[in-house]
Amino acid sequence: MSLSTIQSPYRVSLVAITLLCVVLVHGTSTSLTLAYHFNYLSSALEPMVNLIWGACYLVSLVGLMANYGINWISWVVRYRLLLTILIIGTICSSAWSIDAGLTLERTAHLIGSTLIALYLGFTIPLERMLKVASIVFGLLMLSSVIVVFAYPPLGIENYEGTNVWRGVMTSKNTLGFWATVSAMLFITQLDKQYSWGNRMLIAGAAILSIVVLVFSVSATSLLALIIGLLVMGYLYVAFRFDLGFVAMAVLGLLSMSFAAAAFLNIDTAELIGRSGDLTGRGTVWQQTWKLILEKPLTGYGYGTIWQPTEDSLWIQQRLTDFTWRVYHAHNGFLQLASEIGIPLTAVALLMSAQQLIEIVYCQYKRQQAGLLFVLGFTIALLISNYSEARMLVHRELYWIFFIALPISMLQQQSAMPADNFVPIPAPLSKRTRDKVATHATARTHRQELKARLRSQHISVTDTPTGRIIDVDPDENNN
Repeated sequence: MSLSTIQSPYRVSLVAITLLCVVLVHGTSTSLTLAYHFNYLSSALEPMVNLIWGACYLVSLVGLMANYGINWISWVVRYRLLLTILIIGTICSSAWSIDAGLTLERTAHLIGSTLIALYLGFTIPLERMLKVASIVFGLLMLSSVIVVFAYPPLGIENYEGTNVWRGVMTSKNTLGFWATVSAMLFITQLDKQYSWGNRMLIAGAAILSIVVLVFSVSATSLLALIIGLLVMGYLYVAFRFDLGFVAMAVLGLLSMSFAAAAFLNIDTAELIGRSGDLTGRGTVWQQTWKLILEKPLTGYGYGTIWQPTEDSLWIQQRLTDFTWRVYHAHNGFLQLASEIGIPLTAVALLMSAQQLIEIVYCQYKRQQAGLLFVLGFTIALLISNYSEARMLVHRELYWIFFIALPISMLQQQSAMPADNFVPIPAPLSKRTRDKVATHATARTHRQELKARLRSQHISVTDTPTGRIIDVDPDENNN
C-alpha cells in the first residue's frame, strides 16, 4: 500500500497542537525575556521555563514511540542521515571537550529540541502548523508593539545611542528575525482562497510585521526578507506559469539584480557593526578563527565556548582575549566550527543544501503557498547566520523549525495523489496506518462486488451523491 493512497488531511491531536503553541512562545525567547527582565520573578520563572522544556522533550519522545514505534528512528537514519551524523558528532565531542559535563548537558538539550522538531514534523500537517504559527506570531508582533508604547523599559533597547524596538524578545535582532518570518508567512497566506475579510486581516498582519522589522533596525533581517521574497517569487512564477529556459534565466537575472541592489543599498555596515557592548564583530570573528585554526578537526566541544554562564565563563576567558562576555560568535557556521570542528560544520552545510533541494523539488511537483514559506524561512535562517549564530542552537525555534518544517512538508506531499507523490515518504502513525488498511479493505470489497455485478450484466457507478446501479434490459431478456 503506497502512502499516496491517502488523499485527505490526517487528524492532529490536541497534545501536538498544544506543544506547538508552547514551543512557539518559548522558542522565540519570549518567556525567558520576561523572566530576566523582571528580576524579582526570575528565581521562580527561569526554573519553570526549564521544567516546561523538559516536559516538551518527554511528550515528544513518548508521542514518537507511541505513534510510530521505532519506525521514526529508521526514517531519520535513512532520510536524515546528515542530521544523524551531526547529532552523533555533537555527542562524541564530549570526549575531547574542554568541559565534558557542559557539552553533555547542552547536547541533551539539543537532542530534546530535535525530538520536538521530529514529533511536530511527523504529526502536524504543514498547513495546520503554519495556521497555528500565524496566529501566535501575529499575537507576538502585536504584543511587541503594545509593550513598546505601554512599557518602554521592556519593549525598547538602546543600540549605540539610538532607541530601537525589541518588543517581547531578547534583542532587536531576535525581534527583527521573527518579524521577517512573520511577514513571509502572512504574505504567502494571501495566495489562499480566503474571504475578503480574512485577506484584509492577513494583509494587516503582514504590514504590522514589516513595521516591527523596520523599527527593530535589524539590517540582516531586512536583507533576509528581501532575498527570501525574491527567491520565493522567482520559483512561484517560474513553476506557476511553466516558463521556458530563456524566460526563467531572464527572471533569475532580474531577481539577482534586485538582491544585489538590496545588498548595496541596505546599511551593510550594521551587518558587521558593533555588538551591544560596543565591540566590533570583526574582533569576534578574528578570535573565532583563531580558535578554529587551533583545533580545526574537533573544536573545543559543543556548547562550551559560547552562551557562557557564570560557571562556564572561565572557558571563554581562558581561550580568548575578550575582556567582556560574548554570547555568540556573530556567525553561525564559524561558531559551529569552533565548537565541533570543520568536518561536522561541512555536514551541517550539506544538510542545509539537502533540505533546500527537497523544498524546491516539492514546489516543482505541486505549487503550494506553504512550501514557499518553508523555502523562505530556510533562506532567511541561512542568511541570518552571517551576523548571528542560529544554527544547531538548542531550545530555540530556529533549530526546531529548521528540522520540523521540511519533514511536515514531506508528510503533506506523501498524502497527495500518485502523480504528485514525493519518493521520500514520512512515517505514519498507527491511526493513519489503520485508516489506510480500512480504505484498502473497503476498496477490495467494492472491486469484488463490481466484478460480480458485471458478470450479471449490472453496472455500478460511484458518484458524489451516491451509487447508481443500472441493469441492462437486453441482457436480462436474454
